[in-house]
Amino acid sequence: MMWVRVMAAVLLAVLGCVAQPARAEDAVQLQMITQPRNGTADARPINIDAGDPVTIGTKLALIITARADATVSLRYTPSDGAPALLAQGIALKAGESKRVPEDGGWYSVTSGLGEEKLAAEDASGAVLAKTSYRIVDSSVMQIGNLVTESAGSGATRTRSIGGVNLGAYDQATDVVAKSETVAKALEQAPAAAASTNRSVGSNVFKKVANGVVLVVNGDFIGAGAILNQGGLVVTNHHVVAGADEVSVIFMPAAGASVDGAKSYDATVERIDVVADLALIRIKNPPQDMTLVALGDPSSVEIGEEVNAIGHPHGEFWSYARGYVSQIRPKYGWDDSHYEHQADVIQTQTPINPGNSGGPLLDDEGRLIGINSFVDAGAQGLNYAVSVDEVTRVMQMNGDRLADGSLIEAKASESNDSGAKVQSAAQTGSSENDYETWSYDDNHDGKPERWGVDVSGDGKPDLYLLDQDGDGAVDYGLLDRNQDGKPEARIIYGNEKTGECDVWEIDDNEDGTPDSIGMDYDYDGKPDVIRPA
Repeated sequence: MMWVRVMAAVLLAVLGCVAQPARAEDAVQLQMITQPRNGTADARPINIDAGDPVTIGTKLALIITARADATVSLRYTPSDGAPALLAQGIALKAGESKRVPEDGGWYSVTSGLGEEKLAAEDASGAVLAKTSYRIVDSSVMQIGNLVTESAGSGATRTRSIGGVNLGAYDQATDVVAKSETVAKALEQAPAAAASTNRSVGSNVFKKVANGVVLVVNGDFIGAGAILNQGGLVVTNHHVVAGADEVSVIFMPAAGASVDGAKSYDATVERIDVVADLALIRIKNPPQDMTLVALGDPSSVEIGEEVNAIGHPHGEFWSYARGYVSQIRPKYGWDDSHYEHQADVIQTQTPINPGNSGGPLLDDEGRLIGINSFVDAGAQGLNYAVSVDEVTRVMQMNGDRLADGSLIEAKASESNDSGAKVQSAAQTGSSENDYETWSYDDNHDGKPERWGVDVSGDGKPDLYLLDQDGDGAVDYGLLDRNQDGKPEARIIYGNEKTGECDVWEIDDNEDGTPDSIGMDYDYDGKPDVIRPA
């Protein structure tokens, strides 16, 4: 219909007839595009129609085309927050198109679920054009009707389902907790929104600085990046060398002194001497800390602009910007104590003592490296250990020493909560065991589903499902009223990799989540709940 209306207006103009005044909403056209996930750098963007679904990590941009001279602003309405201006004062001539963000940048969908709206407005606030998209769960499984089965003769008892204390869970739809961690907005990269008139570096610092801490080890200082709400921080080994515990200080408010800031104790949890990396864990960390997201090492390119935050020579929370000079796999270097080898990123980003352990960031504020060492005999030769090494250390079950040997952690020291529900079908005999039923739905001789009696009434009210058939639980379905329709789907995260448990809560049992819960401490109940 839009095509017919436009063509009719053109025909009337050609015939010299008097056309009706153009409607405000016809003044401009708003087209949303996305960057191909696995395409080459010159791959053509893909158009997104209004209402199309997108997933976390999708790159978006907008093409504004004017049918008449116009000056427009772009308003963004998130699924879980107040509207905000993305850009304003965009001047367009009739027939002209402009891309937002400019300079080839993209907006990145970082988190959340639900509908997001974008509108082009004139100076009076009248809507000239609008579009939308829906953030959806990338999992192929959704909450749906659940048909319960009676317990068979193969009923077993489970030894443990970890911290999933579902009987203590209380749905709270009327009280929606807000937190910086789960608040979601479109993150612009590399160009800043016109309404803020800030540089890329300013936006990166504002987004990430609170996620960078000061690490104090006696008289030695360094930096670290917070990885999860459990207080896990990555830094250099040489920052914490010789210590079992260090002190951590968060960035104080503007104008406040670091000397008066609260100091938190942190334990050294994991070290990799060869790669010069360490993981420390803050004791009793504050809630809703700013997290530094891990970037994709394969996306780092030579010549790319990068950002660093640290404490050079005690100049706390200093920002620097530079370029990637080269990417050097399995690069070797040594200091006065150890010989090292790791994948590193060579940069021209100015770093100094005190920057050690601090993050090297891309223009979206994602961690791509840990600033670690410089070539003291040269200028502009600075090096960061690549984020892929950070990911590897997070997955290690022990410490790697200077000779490359791995000292495995004791079972009692393991912090991997990803396996906390994976023994759901195992037998046990403790008085705190839960009764379970196993189901072989596809009749292949292996159970794909377990029913768990959490309430103790002799009937299953939690179902644990092995979606991919690997013998490990992928998610749970909570059916507390045992009516065959789950009130929540629990997607189990992994503390070691910083993934919290996510609850998709369906209060009215219609198969669509009404709210989303985040369980950061893995205790079986959401710490934060917000609308879906």
